[in-house]
Amino acid sequence: MQNSLASNAMPEDSINLRLVFQFLRNYWSLILGITGLVTVLGITFSILAAPKYTAVTSVYIETRASNVVDVKAVLSGFGSDDKLLKSQIEIIGSNAVAKRVIEEHDLKNSPLFKLEPSKLSEILSKITGEPPVAPSLEQRVLNGLTVNLNRNTTVVDLSYQAHSPEMAAELANGFAEAYLADRLATKYEAIRQASEWLSVRLSELGVKVRASEQAVEQFRSEYNLQVAGGGTISEKQIATLNQQLVFARTKTAEAQARVDQIEKVRVRGGSTSSFADAAQSAVITQLRAKASEVARKEAALTVKYSHKHPAVVSVRSQLADLNQQIEKELQRIVDTAQNELAVAKRREASISDSLDQLRDVTNTENHAQVYLRELIREAAANRTLYESFLARLKETQEFEKMDSVSSRILSRAEVPSNASFPNKRLFLVVSVVLGLIFGTVLALILEIFDNTLKSKEDVEGRIGLPLFSQIPLLDEFASSSRFGSFFSFLGGNNTHGSRGAKSDAASNKAINEFASSNPLSHYAESIRALRSRVKFTRLDDPIKTLLITSAIPGEGKSTVSRNLAHYAAKAGERVLFIDADMRRQLSADTPKDANEKNLADVLMGDVTVADAIRHEEGSKFYYLPAPSHRELWETAELLSSKAMKTLLEGARKSFDLIIIDSPPTIPLIDSRVLSHIVDGTVLVVSWNHTDGGLVEQAKELLDQTPGKTLGVVLNSFDVSKARLNRHQASYGYGYYK
Repeated sequence: MQNSLASNAMPEDSINLRLVFQFLRNYWSLILGITGLVTVLGITFSILAAPKYTAVTSVYIETRASNVVDVKAVLSGFGSDDKLLKSQIEIIGSNAVAKRVIEEHDLKNSPLFKLEPSKLSEILSKITGEPPVAPSLEQRVLNGLTVNLNRNTTVVDLSYQAHSPEMAAELANGFAEAYLADRLATKYEAIRQASEWLSVRLSELGVKVRASEQAVEQFRSEYNLQVAGGGTISEKQIATLNQQLVFARTKTAEAQARVDQIEKVRVRGGSTSSFADAAQSAVITQLRAKASEVARKEAALTVKYSHKHPAVVSVRSQLADLNQQIEKELQRIVDTAQNELAVAKRREASISDSLDQLRDVTNTENHAQVYLRELIREAAANRTLYESFLARLKETQEFEKMDSVSSRILSRAEVPSNASFPNKRLFLVVSVVLGLIFGTVLALILEIFDNTLKSKEDVEGRIGLPLFSQIPLLDEFASSSRFGSFFSFLGGNNTHGSRGAKSDAASNKAINEFASSNPLSHYAESIRALRSRVKFTRLDDPIKTLLITSAIPGEGKSTVSRNLAHYAAKAGERVLFIDADMRRQLSADTPKDANEKNLADVLMGDVTVADAIRHEEGSKFYYLPAPSHRELWETAELLSSKAMKTLLEGARKSFDLIIIDSPPTIPLIDSRVLSHIVDGTVLVVSWNHTDGGLVEQAKELLDQTPGKTLGVVLNSFDVSKARLNRHQASYGYGYYK
């Protein structure tokens, strides 16, 4: 698809301001028209619309949580999360709050909320046979409510819009009060449910605590696991016996050491008086002291008396008695040491036996204590949980006595004095903006789907043929229509440009000879460019027979071909113009004479070429008119006949240039037939009017003879618009006046 906005190669990220200006220049009337229409509709609506008033109430929402138990909250706290805050905003606009407002303000009987079915709903109800579906009263009441959260706060604005300013203020405050009441009721209900749940749970936990503690005591009694001082009795006994066993072993070791010492002395044959116990015995010490005294006395008496002296014998008897007592005391000490050793051994063995028996009992108790400790832990956990729930139940019961909620109304709504809707100034601005948007979008759609040919790039890129010339629209013969096509001369419909031009013969003659009559005009320059491109297309094989046609009627091919023929004749060439459009003839300056000789008569052999060709006095312009007095259906057969080929071969010898004006290519076959016997063909396309697809189709039909289609002429080119288009303009547009 080709269009003017895309025809100029520009970088993808840049904006071609010239193309934008051209787009606005082409569609400004459409854009302004739609903008004006939308603006008028907006202003009309703002005038006719029923006014609405808006009142605003500000409410502070508390977001701190209120927990009943530590692990999981039974009452839902609001938290600081935005999602929870938004949930409270949704609650404000819920049906539950709306029902409170309806009941408190008796909105069921309010005329502002009475539902009157529309005529459209009644018609649809009659067609479908079902009652019309109407929104609920809650929904109708909520339609006027808007809740907005103030940024970075927990304060929300409750806006209510109604047709009555008093109702707007009343319902704005009503929704705020209903929300607080609903929240308070919700809190009480949550507390009540929490208290009931805690009470039931507490009863269950009490039973569980008692059962677990009874299990502990029963298990202790069953296994005799009595506790004393932080441990069981068996553990305490084992500790005591261990201490006694150590002490007994110490005593046994001491007694054994004394006995071993005595045995060593006896084995060596020593005196028992050398025992440590003997040396330490007070009795032996006293006896030894007396014995020493008696021995001294005996020694003194022996010196004084004889051995047999009674006094000496008496002293000796006393000393023997003392030594005997010492021996007995020493023997007693030895016997005592042996006895003590035997007693210590028996005591140690007894304690050891008791300890072994007690250890067996303790092993059994240790296995039982593992399960006992588990029972104790379970009982302790149950009691802790029971105490926690009991404390929380007391707190909840106290909290239930409070009759306030942390959220509150910060500012109450007042009765508005001015209507908030419609805002006429805003409606005007929005209508203008929307109109510009809609108009621009529509213009863009038209531009996108515009498939006409406008530039050299369009022709060469789309059609694949060179652009020979851009022939401008003649302002002298143009009407105010966009495309400026001329009326056809001689009543034909194949015109050059303006459809409002005069249809008389003089005007048509002026149009057909405009290039030769105004050689300094831009139109003449375009015809001159066309002649030059045709002339220099084949330098080695000059084109003498040129077929000029178009894709569809109304492209101005006849005017272009006649102007080219007249201009070439005035430039000194001998030119023959053949009007081969025998379906609808366009030779405007040919008298409509029934006896007029024409191309059909020549091809059918009724007259000679010399008799049918007419000459314009004072010039080298000759033309062979088409029949005007009858309708022919066998035109394709005549144009493809041998007579037509003979006519052109003869004309080649007498004329420098033969220009054939043929019918349009798509609707008629005549031009396709002629394209086989001419040197070249030129397609005339109406600028910004002819669909590119039609021109492509025409080229494909003419390409049955390869190489014969030379190029394209853009006709009815609007110079004033072209000045805005860099890709279409040329430096010569402003030169000719």
